[in-house]
Amino acid sequence: MALGQLDAGAPKVEAAAPALVSTQLLQAPAGAKADWRSLRGKVVVLEFWATWCAPCIGEIPILNRLADSIDPAKVQFISVDDEDPAVVEKFLKKKPISGWVLLDTSGEMYKRYGVAARPATIVVGPNGKVVSTNVHPEQLQRARLLALAAGKPTTLEAKVDAKTQAELDTGTAKAFAEQAGRGGGDADAKALFEISVTAGDASQDTHAMMLGAGSFDIMNGTPETLLQFGLDMPGDRIVDQTGDATKKDDAEKKTAYSLHVHAPGVDARRLQDAVIIAIASAAGLEIERQTKTEDVYVIEPVKDAKSAFAVTDGPHGGFGFYSKKDEKMQLINATVDQLASGLEDALGTPVLNESGVAGTASAAFRLAPKDVEAAKAVLEKELGLTLVAAQRPVDRLIVTAAPKSDSAAPVTAAK
Repeated sequence: MALGQLDAGAPKVEAAAPALVSTQLLQAPAGAKADWRSLRGKVVVLEFWATWCAPCIGEIPILNRLADSIDPAKVQFISVDDEDPAVVEKFLKKKPISGWVLLDTSGEMYKRYGVAARPATIVVGPNGKVVSTNVHPEQLQRARLLALAAGKPTTLEAKVDAKTQAELDTGTAKAFAEQAGRGGGDADAKALFEISVTAGDASQDTHAMMLGAGSFDIMNGTPETLLQFGLDMPGDRIVDQTGDATKKDDAEKKTAYSLHVHAPGVDARRLQDAVIIAIASAAGLEIERQTKTEDVYVIEPVKDAKSAFAVTDGPHGGFGFYSKKDEKMQLINATVDQLASGLEDALGTPVLNESGVAGTASAAFRLAPKDVEAAKAVLEKELGLTLVAAQRPVDRLIVTAAPKSDSAAPVTAAK
């Protein structure tokens, strides 16, 4: 399944769909308008995507096949992207998309529809009201969309057949492989274990895509960023001692890398060590673990409170992060460990997970920096958890430049 998520600001089912925002409309007939007055009477499938999003690319053949099978007078497919038009137009020449492509370089559409991660699909009925916010393209069927267009009661979420799921998985794996410069043939798609670091593009934004436990790609990040997301480690635990030329406030001088990991079922600590070795080797660094006892907060469950974390049969890959700019905590299919990492960035003090709570949760909430009491209140209300002051051993990573040598010596991760 696709991993797109909507935050708390997303429109509710049966609510009027927020206004569409268009910088440019591609592939639409002359005179066509992307507004709900012009689209009234049609079912509209909004697909939020990006050229850098491998799961989005994996969905394209499935969406194209569906769009090509339905009269656009009844169902209109609109792919929404917030990137530079030149980037999108270049992409479309290589990988065509059926239906309209709406470009909104302001990003306002993503805000109005609460899109926190892509791909995300929202279906709007002929009356301009939201019908579904959680269906995935592989679940959509022609007959059900046409029934909706005809005003008949129907359920959109259909069971995904094995052939379609395999097509989606293969297409997504191939897109990841192509982005990482590994080609994308059958051998890549069928690899049972992979970790690779390739050159990234420092001029592009960093993007993290999680496809399940032990499987993720992080594109165009500094070594510190790869460590932070790849190890679910708060940024303040990564101590950069590489020198003035690579300080975090001088990031434009730093070389970007992309990290690919496919290691399902591997013990988390061992996988961390393997990722450290890969990043250190590729970036010419030495990375050493240091552990000492510090003042911390530990996450514990609130007695008799209902937990927001649920164990499901679907993908478990996700992430949790805190935006200091927006003062916002975002959880997308996140575990409590990933919540702890985001909270640590918010509070400026190590946060450890001792809750014993399994499963994942998605949520978004405001949190002022270093406000522990506010954090406790929102955790209890939203997630059924709390924070308790304690002292515990804390891991930190010390990053230094590897000594130059005529013969490359193996790099090891300290345990």
